[in-house]
Amino acid sequence: MSLRDLSVLYLIAGLAFAVAVYRASPEGRRRAALSAALCVPLWPIWAPVALTARRAEPGGAPGTAAAAARVQGALREGVSACAGTSFEALLSRDAAARIEAEVARAAARHAELDALLRQGGFDEAAAAARVAEIERGGAGSGRALATAHLHLENIRRLRAMRDRDARALEELADLVQALRTQLVLARFAGSSVEGVGGIVSEVWARVEGLGAAIDAHGGASSGEPIET
Repeated sequence: MSLRDLSVLYLIAGLAFAVAVYRASPEGRRRAALSAALCVPLWPIWAPVALTARRAEPGGAPGTAAAAARVQGALREGVSACAGTSFEALLSRDAAARIEAEVARAAARHAELDALLRQGGFDEAAAAARVAEIERGGAGSGRALATAHLHLENIRRLRAMRDRDARALEELADLVQALRTQLVLARFAGSSVEGVGGIVSEVWARVEGLGAAIDAHGGASSGEPIET
């Protein structure tokens, strides 16, 4: 992969984080746009700050930005540890850049889902209360009850998707950090370490899983109806 390709991947990651920061920002549009603009050239530094600040609010979103930052830091240290060793082919700079770009996409989707679920029309408690209200109404409310149940189920599915993304990113961050420590150990021990290849394969499996989830459910957080 050329320097130009790496630059394109960096830009894609920056744009993904910019969208996430803008949509998750509790501030006005002007300040949210400024914060998002900073993410394009400075996303490795600014995105974790902007998104983690939102998480610090009561009931805030899980720290997916922090998890993404952990992945990035561990990948860079892992790449450095691999340089000039027999493990270099296992974790090249190109591979690390592709993983970072996919993680950025997943973190952006999570932030979008979290922001969406904070809107009044996606309040699970309110939707459940509406179902209970219609059920108390008795006869003649069949169609309304079915609609209310559908709305509640859609909200729950969206919440499950958001929470699943958060868990997947946290688990990937832990796995990449474990890979980093094994690569560092291999470098300083001057010999191979068992399990490096297996962890690399697991990392790629998790990354591909993130990408598949985003591609399969990409419309769910953008206002498209969810089939039941």
